[in-house]
Amino acid sequence: MRSRVLPMLMAVAGMAHAQQATSPSIVSPAAFSGFNDWLSAEARGVRIGSDGQLRLAPGLRRVGQLPEGVVWAAVADGAGGVFLSAGTEGKLFHYSGGNVKPLAQVKGGVIFAMAKLGNDLLVAPSGEGKLFRVSPSGDVKPFADIEAKVVWGISAQGGDVVVAGGGEKGALLLLARESGGRRMAELPEETAFTALTPDGLGGFYLGTHGRGLVLHYSGDKLETLVSTGFEEVRAIALFESQVFIGANNGLANRMASGNLEKRESYLSETGTATKSAVIRLDKSRVPETLWQSNQGHIFSLATWRGQLLVGTGNRARIFSIPLADRGRDQEAFASLQDLGTAQATAFVASGSDLLAVGSNPAELHQLSDSQTTEGTLESRVLKGNPLADWGRAYVDSEQPTGTAVELQLRTGSTETPDSTWSTWTPPLRSGERPGVPPARFAQFRLKLSSTRGGATPTVDSVKVYWTNRNLAPVWEGIDVMPTGVVITRSSPPDDIGIERVPLETQKLIPALQYAGSEKRSFRRASQAFVFRASDPNNDTLQYRIRLLPDRGGPIELEKVWKEKFFTFDTLPLPDGRYHLEVTASDAPTQPFNAVLTSTFRTAAFTVDHTPPGISDLSATMENDGVHVRFTAQDATSVIKEAALSADGENWLQILPDDRIFDSQTERFDVLLPKNAVRGDRVLVRATDAHSNEQTAFAFIGAAGKK
Repeated sequence: MRSRVLPMLMAVAGMAHAQQATSPSIVSPAAFSGFNDWLSAEARGVRIGSDGQLRLAPGLRRVGQLPEGVVWAAVADGAGGVFLSAGTEGKLFHYSGGNVKPLAQVKGGVIFAMAKLGNDLLVAPSGEGKLFRVSPSGDVKPFADIEAKVVWGISAQGGDVVVAGGGEKGALLLLARESGGRRMAELPEETAFTALTPDGLGGFYLGTHGRGLVLHYSGDKLETLVSTGFEEVRAIALFESQVFIGANNGLANRMASGNLEKRESYLSETGTATKSAVIRLDKSRVPETLWQSNQGHIFSLATWRGQLLVGTGNRARIFSIPLADRGRDQEAFASLQDLGTAQATAFVASGSDLLAVGSNPAELHQLSDSQTTEGTLESRVLKGNPLADWGRAYVDSEQPTGTAVELQLRTGSTETPDSTWSTWTPPLRSGERPGVPPARFAQFRLKLSSTRGGATPTVDSVKVYWTNRNLAPVWEGIDVMPTGVVITRSSPPDDIGIERVPLETQKLIPALQYAGSEKRSFRRASQAFVFRASDPNNDTLQYRIRLLPDRGGPIELEKVWKEKFFTFDTLPLPDGRYHLEVTASDAPTQPFNAVLTSTFRTAAFTVDHTPPGISDLSATMENDGVHVRFTAQDATSVIKEAALSADGENWLQILPDDRIFDSQTERFDVLLPKNAVRGDRVLVRATDAHSNEQTAFAFIGAAGKK
């Protein structure tokens, strides 16, 4: 299949162009110039060309509304009006003379296809296996039984009625008559025939659901023309000897269930898979892709005024593609109008104008060849991070005599504009400062107008400038680690880990190695901290670190520290209480005159290098055991641990007399069995809360000494 290089119609979730900013707060302008830059805009009366140029669109006005949500099928009544099937309960309506009136209700499911037979209407409710005939007065009578359970296309030519759909064994093309019918063609490999268009010579072009085939039926012969590569073919339109095909992925099941998305779900699906395409078969039956989209499905095709119109969802945009090759060379396609509904499900000719059918909500719009005199386009919402100062906007446009382009801006704090947003500014000149309040979100509006018939202004591009307001770093806190923990980015020195590591500290140092992205180990007299700070602008942070003793002046530890953890050696410090003061700064990614800082001071922590003292140590023989007594005392912190060794090899953990370690002075009185003692002495050890240890020994039977 030939395919020219085409822009994919895609969602624009971020900036219009990639940012080249050196700082999260210094933002490049949002530049709107290409077609995809306008894809999320709300356009009314503004035509968006494939090159991104904005012009006034053909006139469009709503002429009717239906009480149902979705219009599934429409057929001209032959007098400038149209018959419509809507909803999921077989309801029929008639639009005529500017009014929509109920016509009838046909028993069964959704009516996906209708055709005129004389003055009557033929309909096929899904799941019924029947055709019904509806008179202009609304009388409903059975017309014929058919094998198809779901009918997607009906064509009435004279007394013959051709039905395209699907049955239990695949796609079916049927001839239905009141006196009986027959199968014209079947395709078991496909689920159903989903499109039916007469070729004007007694034959038909058909589209399928399954492999997305396009076929031609003539003289009881079924010929495959092309496999589109899509799941289904939803619509086929003819112009001279060309065949235009609307193919989709992911629509058929939603159609069959009678459930189509609301307009609000537009762009809610992520991904870049192609959802739909318009494919042309030329006179030689060579296929060529003319248009494709990863967001909208194709619901309808029609030729009108030298253009192929493409009705899409879920934004109900009508695209136009020039029918002539020369026209497509000049402009491949354009977004012609937006119905303001979710889907543009059908087109019906009405004199020189065209009726466009919208769904969700169900509406009728009249598309005119005459140009509208005024159109507006509201941009997608621009987003600051987290607060922005909104500056000048520049509009590159051409405004012939009698035409004008106006620009307005508004800001707000909610992602969807509501009553809390500022009002639109008065019309601004290109480059004029808007004077809107700082806010996270903003939106601009263009108004194109003309007082001369046929003259239109042209907008080539819009650039909007803003700067994210710099906000100071935010502190959540600083974690003060237990004494002795070392946090580094590199591997610990070889000698780290040879010291006895306290049990509660071991739990924080898995295998004395990794804990997250940093590496943790142990070294006595080290003190580590973990910073929990963030920046609202996502700026890179650096830290100034000072130590504040209870007595004396501040001690500068680091001026420009870039890690979120910090360890220092406390050995040079005298025992006492200290605070760590850390100032976070966004200087690495902010201009000099915009830098902001935020300071956090820890609760007091204690530096203690002095081990406890051990006194009154004795080990005396009593009956069949050894009675060990001693006192442990620390000047700064509580005693947290004590142990003794009576054999010179193993340490036995012991408790103080009051059974709890909760004081700076603890007394111990322990009776050891005689068989647990080897040698002539007993060793004792006391440890304070900062893991400082003191050891002493006593000879058995005599007063001990250090």
